[in-house]
Amino acid sequence: MFKKTIKALLLGMMLGLLALAASGCGFKSVDSLYALPGLAEEYAGLQRNINDTMQSLGAEYAVISYGSNTSTIQLIDLDGDNDQEAAAVFLRVTNADEKPLRVCVFRRTGEDDYRLVYTLEGEGTSINSVAYEDLTGDGSREMIVSWQMGAGVHTLAAYALNLLDSNELMSVTYNEGYLASDLDKDGDRELVVLQQDGSGTGNDRAEYYDFQDGSMVMTTSALLSQGMRDVVSARAALLADGRPGVYVTLGMDEGQVTDVLTLNGDGTLTNLTRDPVTGVSRATFRSYTEVAPADIDGDGVLEIPIPEALEPLDPESPSNQYFLRWRRFDSNGRSSVACVTYHSTVDGWYLTLPDGWAGRVTAARDDSNSGRGERAVVFYLRLGSEYRPFLTIYRLTGSNRQARANMAGRFTLYSDSSTIYCAALDPSVWVSGVDESGLLERFNVITAEWSAN
Repeated sequence: MFKKTIKALLLGMMLGLLALAASGCGFKSVDSLYALPGLAEEYAGLQRNINDTMQSLGAEYAVISYGSNTSTIQLIDLDGDNDQEAAAVFLRVTNADEKPLRVCVFRRTGEDDYRLVYTLEGEGTSINSVAYEDLTGDGSREMIVSWQMGAGVHTLAAYALNLLDSNELMSVTYNEGYLASDLDKDGDRELVVLQQDGSGTGNDRAEYYDFQDGSMVMTTSALLSQGMRDVVSARAALLADGRPGVYVTLGMDEGQVTDVLTLNGDGTLTNLTRDPVTGVSRATFRSYTEVAPADIDGDGVLEIPIPEALEPLDPESPSNQYFLRWRRFDSNGRSSVACVTYHSTVDGWYLTLPDGWAGRVTAARDDSNSGRGERAVVFYLRLGSEYRPFLTIYRLTGSNRQARANMAGRFTLYSDSSTIYCAALDPSVWVSGVDESGLLERFNVITAEWSAN
């Protein structure tokens, strides 16, 4: 599954020390997700029951390959009452010819008394991922397991975990990915499953599964851009007009596109950005892929960075510098620009640009002092056929970084224990729409969210 941020804790697999992990999205607090190391003795009874189960099955712990829930023992709060009433243990039966994978679910019946209530069996070579979502709208979380069948082939299964038994809600083969999102705004999550068609007929698609009549049913689907190599990422976020959407970024032969999906009022899934003539989301295509789609302005809407190559200082050399126009899309497929930025991914920062820079400003690197722990990006104003520098942003990492940050004309933008970012601004060249305080507001350190996925 794709990137969900869920806390997890692994506390060992020894007698008396239980592996604990967060078990789903949307819990009330971090403290409700896991037991602290000092409380591990409380679970000695559970550990003994796990050991007995493993011995009787001839099983070993199974590896969960991806996602945030990768611990082999997960305490789970299924009903959201901040009480972890169950534990899921992920095992592999070493001598099983069929369905060697197991998920053993233990229910707590006393203070330190957990009883094995049922076992889920799975085919495949390993467990790809595990998630917990409310798919049925009853307030309890279902378990979603991706069983790894082979290279690039998975079976996605969802289980309702009741008090004494389980109910399989779906089982579907897929080859790219999936994510959970409440696209119809009914309060529970639906599953969007991403499929690549190996026949070459352009039938790559997103399938939409909703809970109906006791099971997860595919009710609609939408074509993805033709020519995809793979799914780079998929994220649920708002569209510009507030409707829920899913943003699927695809790797293409010459770059990436992002398909923007939403559910229409009639319940059909639609690809808002896919050009019906070319079959590709041309409006989101980019060959520069160092920066991924992100909520650049923090309003809940995912914006897509469309690069604009800057003029090179040397007309004989191709440009390798870009401004990024962050485009947002509404539920009618209309786009607008949220902001324009310059990203220095190699130095770990980005700058939100004032109005009027695009078309007048270019940039170039100056790493002539890199041996002293100083790397820089210089911004130039075009005056006729001449380029004049007016702003330099430095990344300082050497042992003398504080002294270099204090050099005449420089002021600090950000600092931590190992790096100082500072700048030098020359207003005599151009009143650029930003002073020192404005530059501080517009300067940002790149976090993991801004990195290319």
